[in-house]
Amino acid sequence: MRSLLLLLPVVLTCAACGGAEPRHAPLSEVGATGPSLEAVATACVPGASVSCSSLASAWSGGTATCRPSGNGYNVTACTRAGNPMRRLTETVRPALRDVRWTDARCNLGDEFVLEVTFPPVPPGGALPTQWVLRLEGGGFCAFDSESPLGGCGNRAIDLVSSVNLPADRALRERDPASPDDFSGAIDVLGHYCSSDLWTGTALDAPDITYKGTQRDWRFTGAYNVEAMLAVLVERYGLDDNKPLRVLWRGGSAGGFGAFNNTHRVVNRLPKAAKAGRLLVFPGAGYLPLDWNHPDYPVLGIGSGLEAFEQLTSIWKSSLTPSCVAARTPGDPVHPPHECISGPVLYDIITAPVSEGGFDLPTLVWQNRQDQLYMSNTGLPFQSTTNTPAERAARATWVESMNRAMGITGDNTSSRMKWLFAPSDPVVLRANGTTEPNVHAALLYNSDPPTGPANSLTSVLSRFWNTMLDSAPGRGRATGEVHTFDCNWVPSRDATGCD
Repeated sequence: MRSLLLLLPVVLTCAACGGAEPRHAPLSEVGATGPSLEAVATACVPGASVSCSSLASAWSGGTATCRPSGNGYNVTACTRAGNPMRRLTETVRPALRDVRWTDARCNLGDEFVLEVTFPPVPPGGALPTQWVLRLEGGGFCAFDSESPLGGCGNRAIDLVSSVNLPADRALRERDPASPDDFSGAIDVLGHYCSSDLWTGTALDAPDITYKGTQRDWRFTGAYNVEAMLAVLVERYGLDDNKPLRVLWRGGSAGGFGAFNNTHRVVNRLPKAAKAGRLLVFPGAGYLPLDWNHPDYPVLGIGSGLEAFEQLTSIWKSSLTPSCVAARTPGDPVHPPHECISGPVLYDIITAPVSEGGFDLPTLVWQNRQDQLYMSNTGLPFQSTTNTPAERAARATWVESMNRAMGITGDNTSSRMKWLFAPSDPVVLRANGTTEPNVHAALLYNSDPPTGPANSLTSVLSRFWNTMLDSAPGRGRATGEVHTFDCNWVPSRDATGCD
């Protein structure tokens, strides 16, 4: 079993606009929270006005006034820059905008980046109230090695740094998106460069040998999400006093990030959450922690729970406070670090407020034979050469996924209300080659076994249009479950397989 790395104390910085505040206590415990992460600080003096262009280069003119709450500026009088008939994207490096966001960084220490994309200006020029907030994926790492099982030394530069991304305030234009449920929304993408499933607060993590050189390292995904939300609220019009309609989503590491930072979105947008105008869509980030096969240990460490104990300790993960508070450090079955798990968080996100949940509609995408995650345990790809023991181990993995999802039969579930979860080990590409990693939705996006009407894209559309503005109890309201228990090859299975 890999031993834990020693960590140096974490020191946080928080300075309000116009003046410094005292430095806060370290976040040294898994799931610990402090004012710089959880509290919504005053950002400006209520009633004070500034030029819109000082807030963002996406605004070419107008004056913005600080809201009565002091949590940001009303930008409804701001004029959008660029050609109004095209989409406009601005690159944002929060750490360069305000000292309060200085800890929003990549592994190598350069600034975390997000991109805000405005749709073409609608008739009348009003700022859209629909938003899609996305967290990018890209795996994870924690150890000073080049091992594919959690080693940081082999990470691509764009997963540990923002060096190749545009400068702060850079603008670019594109043609309008094809019309769909979200083409008129303000789209935000948080670029992933912290390698910690968007949960870390380790400002001074152990050094990592990267590309042959020992480098200062940090894991700051939680700070990155907090800075992303803060800058949108303060400068771009993500105003909870407006009738916002928000889709909070992510895929892979971003799916873990969406699960683990939903509480931060609720903290920033409590009115939208309460009114049923905040929906959650995590993809490829739903894994049980009870996998404990002696021949296939997670990352070579042990059970999923044991592996994430090490990962969250190294990252100094800041996890969902209500989840952590209900658990006891050292509990061998339900310790605080299990709060990084989608199966645990799904119940919290969808539970009624009266039960301590968020009551948010949640659509989960997850292939139950996602080879990317199975390979983290050493499980081999499915092939005709698999031994009986290997086939049995793969079947045990699927049983573990079924148990975590509460799947009790084809296209049904006793637990998850909106679920798209094929069990597909391999897909045939158009050129005849196979893709043994159904991690992204791939052909399930548009052409699943039961036809396009049941594609992930179609299910997402129905999820959005059905659950938006729904009544309390929405988190557990009946939805759709699609399991597709087959290896789907359209050229072979003309009538579908399920």
